[in-house]
Order: sequence, then C-alpha cells, then structure tokens
Amino acid sequence: MNSPVNNPVNSHTHASVRPRWHTAAAVLRHPALKVAAPLALLAATGIWGAVTGDVAGLRIASTVLMYIALAEGWNLLGGYAGYLNFGTVIFLGIGAYTTAIAVTGTGVNALVTLPLAALVAGAVSVLIGIPGFRLRGDYFAVATFVLTLAAKELANVLGITGGSVGLFLPPVADSLSASTRLFFFLFLALAAISVAICWVSERTRWFSALVAVREDEDAAEVLGVPTLRLKVVALAVGAAIAGAAGSLYAAQSLYIEPTGTFDFRVSLAVVVAVILGGKGTWYGPVAGAVLTQFLATQLFVRMQGVWDQLIFGLLLIAVALLAPRGITRPTRRARGRRFGV
Repeated sequence: MNSPVNNPVNSHTHASVRPRWHTAAAVLRHPALKVAAPLALLAATGIWGAVTGDVAGLRIASTVLMYIALAEGWNLLGGYAGYLNFGTVIFLGIGAYTTAIAVTGTGVNALVTLPLAALVAGAVSVLIGIPGFRLRGDYFAVATFVLTLAAKELANVLGITGGSVGLFLPPVADSLSASTRLFFFLFLALAAISVAICWVSERTRWFSALVAVREDEDAAEVLGVPTLRLKVVALAVGAAIAGAAGSLYAAQSLYIEPTGTFDFRVSLAVVVAVILGGKGTWYGPVAGAVLTQFLATQLFVRMQGVWDQLIFGLLLIAVALLAPRGITRPTRRARGRRFGV
C-alpha cells in the first residue's frame, strides 16, 4: 500500500495546494496592495461624501475624520515614542482660537487661517516640549493634564479670546448643506494627510529612533540618539495636525468658548482610540477612532442621561480585555497563522 507521502496522486495534490496558499499570502503582503487598499477606501469615502444627501451623516463623518487626524497626530509621540500625552485638546484649542481671533480681528476667511493655526499650535508645542520632556512617564502625562486645565482658565480670562463669552465666526458657505459637505472634504483631506505622515514615518530612520526611545530611552541616548529633538519634533507635528483640526472645528462650529473648546474628554477620546485600535501603527488609530466615535454616536442617540457614557465605558473595557494590544493586532496574528507566515 502506498503511503500518503509516496503516493504520486497525494504528492501532486499537496504540491498544488501549498503554492496556492503561499501565493495568496504573497498577494496579501504585496506592497502594492498595502497602498491600494487605503487609497480605495479613501476614494470610496470621497465618493460617498460627494453623492450623499444626508447632512447629518456628513457631520458625523466629519467628526470621525477629525478624530482620525487627532489620533494619528497623537500616535507620533504616544504610539511610536511611548509618551502618554493628555494634551491634544490644548493644541486643538490653540488652533481654534487662532482662527477665531484672526477672523474677528481682520475679517479674513476662516479657511485662510488654517496654516497659521497649525503653525501657532506647533510653535507652542515646542515651547511646552523643551522643558516638559525633562519629565518622563506618568509625570509627563500628569503635566499635560494640568496644562489642559491651565489653558482653559487662561482662555477664560484673556480679553483677546472673548473670555467666557467666547467668539463668533461668520459662515464660510451660503447654506448649511454646502458648508457641511465642504468641511467633510476638508476633514477628509486632513485625515488622509495625517495617515500619510504616519505611513511614511514608519519607513524612515526617524521611526526606528522613536521606537528606540520607547523601548529604552537611556540606552538610546548612550548610543547617540538625539532623544530630546526627536520627541520635540514628534510633539510639534502632532500639535500642528491638532491645530489644523481646531481651525476647521472653529470655522465649522461658528462659535467657540473655553469650556467646550478645551474639553479634556477630547484628549481622553484620542488616547482611548489609539490604544484600542493599536498604538504604534499607522492603521491602528484609524480603526480605533472609527470604532469609538461610532459607538459614542450610536449610544448618544439611543440612550439618555448617563447611560450612554456608562455603556460606552463597559464596551471599551470589554474590547480592551479581548484585545489588549488593540483590535488590529489579533487580526494580523491570525492571518499569519493561517497562511503559515
């Protein structure tokens, strides 16, 4: 009797099956597919935004896209370098107030001020980061939380910010529908740029140096890695993204005030999105932001009082227990086992 190994039919069958699995695995790992899939998703999102008449849906999608941009910006320092940072809303607020002050003071179109808002937020982050990075770990996280409270109080007392009354901005479009669609595409562009920054960064020596900081900062310094400069640049790029998002937020909302603009829950939502999605990857923050904002929106619509926040928290705990490294990590490991890679 022929054994399965010596049987020519079985040998032919195994020889024909295994190359198919390896071919499928090779296709999934092909660099072209890794680029084509995100571009196809971006194009599909843009087409939906162009053809849909759902104004409420566009507004919700704009919020999701804003959080994708914020999460990707946070990921540069928090995910790659491992620095827990609760200060995202500081730079979002700086960008919003930069636009609002420029518009109310000069009458310029709010969209023109977007580069200025990003620049101001990035510059302030450098002023914060140079002395702030003397702190590490939990101390740095606590410092960013305290700075968030300080920024809100400062906006409450400064005359240029309008104090607790806030500032009003004129609309940038003639109708609500046109304005909502315009800002959807602006937030889509900002999210795409933010994802591209992280995607490109992961293919540079800068990324390797940031990971070295995360793994052992003291050892990285001994090896000659300019850790302070790396961290300041990562913080500044993330802050510039947040500043641009804040500029768009102010221009779309038409009114900003300190309590809502410097809401600490924004920073917390960004941190949760990155951790749940999978920090340290360009795709993790995207998945995390979509998941958390979708859950938050659905629960807000369907629940009342504190129930939406309670159930949201319980769902996040469940996801964290089932996927402690992020929802995108188990998928990658399972795919590797399936194809033997």
